[in-house]
Amino acid sequence: MRFGTWVSIGVGALATLGCPNSQLQHIVGVGGGGGASRVLVFVAEPSTAHVDAFITPAVQVAVEDTLGVVDTTVHGGVTMTLSTNPTGAVLSGQTTVVFTAGVASFSDLTINLAGPGYVLSASSAGLSTATSISFDIIP
Repeated sequence: MRFGTWVSIGVGALATLGCPNSQLQHIVGVGGGGGASRVLVFVAEPSTAHVDAFITPAVQVAVEDTLGVVDTTVHGGVTMTLSTNPTGAVLSGQTTVVFTAGVASFSDLTINLAGPGYVLSASSAGLSTATSISFDIIP
């Protein structure tokens, strides 16, 4: 579901129109380069999961152009970390994944301690870090 329009307003800048405040945290930056600007976005957000159980459905991150179209030509990978970690937990599973047709899928992520308000961060060379919605891990 898309909540607005991505508008490139220059090198290293991004504006959104008609985007609810809760969605602003998912808009993460602009990849430089001679072509269209690109952004790293969560396309499948993390959800509540049990301790040491896979976060399902799989968390997915994509590289999109300023119109929200997935850039299927992107190469390299993306690394997932815990950016908000209220309990000092460990994020396990395959935390670095190679893009396939512009999308990276993290199907085996787990967190070892229960707690509210975890947030994931995804990073990839040449793009700003993307931040997920907040989610909980339950016993």
